[in-house]
Amino acid sequence: MTYGVIICTKCRDHAQIIEVGNSKTTRCQRCNASLNVRKLRVFFSSDDLEEAISVRTQIQAQLSGTGTQGKSLDAFAEDFQKHQTFGNEIDEKTACFIDNRKPQKKKKADELIISILVENNNRMNLNELKEKALKMDVGEEQFDDIIKKLLMAGELYSPSKDLIRIV
Repeated sequence: MTYGVIICTKCRDHAQIIEVGNSKTTRCQRCNASLNVRKLRVFFSSDDLEEAISVRTQIQAQLSGTGTQGKSLDAFAEDFQKHQTFGNEIDEKTACFIDNRKPQKKKKADELIISILVENNNRMNLNELKEKALKMDVGEEQFDDIIKKLLMAGELYSPSKDLIRIV
């Protein structure tokens, strides 16, 4: 079983220990807010409950001492990492922060295609556009579907067989 130390994103005033991977939601023990576990930053994780309790206590002490009012959780994480020591040395295993949040969504494929066209004076050869879009992780079938939809919607037009332009 893996234990994680989190900070409530609602009150930003309470650190608590959760079992990582066991549930989708948890409640803050201080403000009783419902928290989506998958969106929380796990500041520390360990298989050892005692170690997790020790780190949670240190995080809670820092939260109580300095307060995080007006301070982002990223700034708090940096502060905690700078001041986190075990004995005389920083323990890399316990001082690291695991960010389990999902990465921010990339641009939608249709927005990506339009941005490529804008960068190229609002017009481009269809094959060149397709090559650039494929390099930016747009699937081949997805590219064809998006071009058809944008043409049908009137956002793009094709003055010749291999040329695409923004309206």
